Amino acid sequence: MRSLIKPISVVIALCSTMAVKADTVSELEQLVNKWLQIENQNTELNTHWLEQKSSMEQTLTLLNAEQQQLSELNQRRKKSTSELAQKREQLVTQQSELENDQQQLNDQLAHISGQLLSLQVQLPPPLLSSWKNAGDLSDSKLSTTDKLQTALKMLTLLNDFQQRISIHEMAIKHPAGQEVWVKQLYLGAAQAWFVSEDLSYVGIGFPSDLGWQWEFDSSINAEQVALGIAVQQKKRAADWVTLPILSYVNKNQQGAK
Repeated sequence: MRSLIKPISVVIALCSTMAVKADTVSELEQLVNKWLQIENQNTELNTHWLEQKSSMEQTLTLLNAEQQQLSELNQRRKKSTSELAQKREQLVTQQSELENDQQQLNDQLAHISGQLLSLQVQLPPPLLSSWKNAGDLSDSKLSTTDKLQTALKMLTLLNDFQQRISIHEMAIKHPAGQEVWVKQLYLGAAQAWFVSEDLSYVGIGFPSDLGWQWEFDSSINAEQVALGIAVQQKKRAADWVTLPILSYVNKNQQGAK
């Protein structure tokens, strides 16, 4: 009986041991499975992190580039704003200088116009006619540019007339009242001589404060005046011509008396 009980005890103990071992194996398997799951999850997390990291790095690179562009754009804007302010200041300065120059030009033009208008009455008739055709400086409707151009034309006409000996013809009034047609020899705009076709009338012309004056003077050699005109018109060969030179100052003093 005892011998029977022993084997039975051994079997029970073995079975119990095997049951314990089976539980342990099951627990180990569960632990291994959990470890594997955790390892897989960790691997997935690492993979996802790497992917996210790469994406974040790209995004960060783009953000840095965009920030750099915005910074450069802002710098250019500031620079452009500064340049615009500087240009505006330069334009304001230039405008002020132009306004000052314009005012000086207007003042000088007004002075020159006054001188030309006062000189106009003293001009010989041919030059006076040219001046009137050039324009009217007393016209208040003329712009500054038109006045300047007119003044320049008048000065050019005066300079040209002064630089040459010119011949003209016209009728002048004799002290007796009749009109006499004469040829005139101008020495610039300062003096002239005249003679009629038949040499019966001769005289001189000169500027005065009262305007251009014609004066008949029988003491002047009419033939010499006619010779001077013929030489100037190339109707006669060049020759010496003797003509009286009038003192403008003396004539003015005589006129004042």
